[in-house]
Amino acid sequence: MRPAERLAATRSLLLTGIADVWSTLRDGERQGSPASGLVLMVVSAAAFAAMAAFAKKLLPHTPTQAVVLSRGLLMTLVFVLLARRRGIPLLGRRPGVLLLRGLLGYGALSCYFWSVQHLPLGDAVLLQYSHPIFVALLAPLVLREHTGPVQLTLVAVALGGVALIVHPTGALRSAALVGVLGSMLSGVAYLTIRQLARTEHPLTIVVWFPLASLVPALIATLRAGPSALPRDVSEVAGHLLVTASALLGQIALTFGLSRAGAARATAVTLTGPVFGMLFGYALFGTVPTATSLLGTAVVLGALAALAWMQAKGPIPASATVAERVGDDLRSSSGGTEP
Repeated sequence: MRPAERLAATRSLLLTGIADVWSTLRDGERQGSPASGLVLMVVSAAAFAAMAAFAKKLLPHTPTQAVVLSRGLLMTLVFVLLARRRGIPLLGRRPGVLLLRGLLGYGALSCYFWSVQHLPLGDAVLLQYSHPIFVALLAPLVLREHTGPVQLTLVAVALGGVALIVHPTGALRSAALVGVLGSMLSGVAYLTIRQLARTEHPLTIVVWFPLASLVPALIATLRAGPSALPRDVSEVAGHLLVTASALLGQIALTFGLSRAGAARATAVTLTGPVFGMLFGYALFGTVPTATSLLGTAVVLGALAALAWMQAKGPIPASATVAERVGDDLRSSSGGTEP
């Protein structure tokens, strides 16, 4: 299959995903099935992986901040209109913490897009998905909450399986360090969400993520000069597809987290690197190896164990921060992007 045909197939997959999400949302409203929440979480993971794939394929030479700016502008417009329509306050009760959350997300997203442009797709996605490790490490210090050793072990096993899938070389690379920095910022942002979920509406938290990125991204884009402008239709499509896949991922994540059990939903999102591998094949012709297939089995086994533990009963006091965040957001009838 030629590159153009692969890209067209991926665009078709994105549109099919949007239709599937809409169908699942309608069915879920009538049935209230947790299974529909898990389906939406899988769609969310695939959409966020597609966002990285579109950025790497269609915007390989575009300044990172120009990608962040276009995504921020369009997503801010969508979420502000949605918040106004539902009568949800944009300023919130704690604007300082909301701004901090937004800036942390801006930094994490900037590092992520930069690493996507400079690393193999699978490596970049894997590094971003390692943020639960930093959440677990910082939670006792920031929130004074204990991270359960069993859950942490299973998350480590899952990430080990993901490492097999993307087969990183282990060499110390500056681009990889940027990806690790982005993952750390995502982890800190997740901790601020844990705090904000107690006082703010989920949509207010969501709005501040792209909103806070506009000013710094605009300044950096202006400094980049003419190189930040789209040079052809392909780059315009790249900006639009990055935003569309991000919106699809956010919508699916929000509804999925509100319907599925918190641990199940959190675990399923770790399938993102698996989709990174699949998009790597679809867009760049990367053929999965035996090591990648073994990694897939390890990831699925760890995720099944996490889901089984959550199904045993309510979230214990020693639950991970990710689980407690999911429970907070689920009880407030919404969700937010970490």
